[in-house]
Amino acid sequence: MQDFSVSVPIVTFDPNADLAENEIRTRMGYLAGDCLRALELALQDPSPTSMGRALHFTADVVCSGGYNLWKRFCHEYAIDHIGLASLKIFPYLVARFKELDQEYERLPSESFYGNDGLQRRLGEVILVLQQSPRRGKAKWPSVGPETHKNSAWLAGVRRAPAAPAVQKLWIRSSDLVELAVAANEMLYACKEGAFERALFWLKWAHDEDLALKKETGGGLTNSDHGIAVSTKGKGRATPINFLFLCAIEYYKELSAAGGPLSRTPQSAGLHEEVKAIFNLYAQAPTSLLTGRKRMELLVIMLQLLCEVPKWKVVAAPPVVKDALQMTRATQEAPKFFREILARPEPRKIIKKQPKPKKKKGDALLTTDAKLNALDAIANQYYGLPTGGIGGR
Repeated sequence: MQDFSVSVPIVTFDPNADLAENEIRTRMGYLAGDCLRALELALQDPSPTSMGRALHFTADVVCSGGYNLWKRFCHEYAIDHIGLASLKIFPYLVARFKELDQEYERLPSESFYGNDGLQRRLGEVILVLQQSPRRGKAKWPSVGPETHKNSAWLAGVRRAPAAPAVQKLWIRSSDLVELAVAANEMLYACKEGAFERALFWLKWAHDEDLALKKETGGGLTNSDHGIAVSTKGKGRATPINFLFLCAIEYYKELSAAGGPLSRTPQSAGLHEEVKAIFNLYAQAPTSLLTGRKRMELLVIMLQLLCEVPKWKVVAAPPVVKDALQMTRATQEAPKFFREILARPEPRKIIKKQPKPKKKKGDALLTTDAKLNALDAIANQYYGLPTGGIGGR
């Protein structure tokens, strides 16, 4: 059996010492932002030593009251560092956090992170992320200011025919023609496998929307196209909603056409993976995914549409390649949690909050309310004066 023990410097920390408001510390005495950065570095290396570090920092964040912050970190890491390299990571995270969230809502905090079985499940999530193949984020293309609010430029570069997906979704009364042009060009680029060009039109639509709103107060669309982007079920008019739905419709067209993306005896297809990506985009509360991260999910969809049809075998590899090794590794997780739980809580860490009483049909709000206590640690990690994680 591999030895996953790891030597992590013990921080001498006086829990009664006065701290600046931004010095939010974990049980082990690490600055919270440093702890998360160290966790991200540990995920870059699949060695046994780094596996131990990943378990150590995960236990420290979770046992310091940061379960929701850690959950958000896991989703953002999957989007930023894994993506198309292992598409099954998305249905895996959706399924695992559905189970963990139910236990988190049901149990008092100490019982949640003090439970051996849940500790192993938490350890499995972080080790799956660490063992997954990685792929860096796509580089955003440069979109010059001369391309915006410029009908002559747009007329000169447009060349894509009207796509059925765009015709199906475009709403004449609430969507500008420029939005349909961008969507048609984006899907046409996907058809030709030109990912950089598809990404250009995504960014162009986003920037054009901002430019119009700045000048006139109204952007490319006045419709949320049926996608809620808040825990209250309210939508927000954004061209990214429309473009994401166009990408999903185009995927459905390719699947129905009997091509590489369809489910056949020779190919498992990617229906489960695409469904998980779309559900994350459309249903995750804003406390979990910012608008920027949602847009990066669309980037992954564009990569899929451009590249996957060229694959010889269209099937995402399993998230756990060696189940026995993963079982042995996760059995070590409780040891790391016991080490953290033996430490007292410093006075100014993420304070424990009583779990709000549930209201019927308000499960998402109960989880979202807990994140109010995490604003300080989130802002410190991302260097933000206000707002949540990932806002840029």
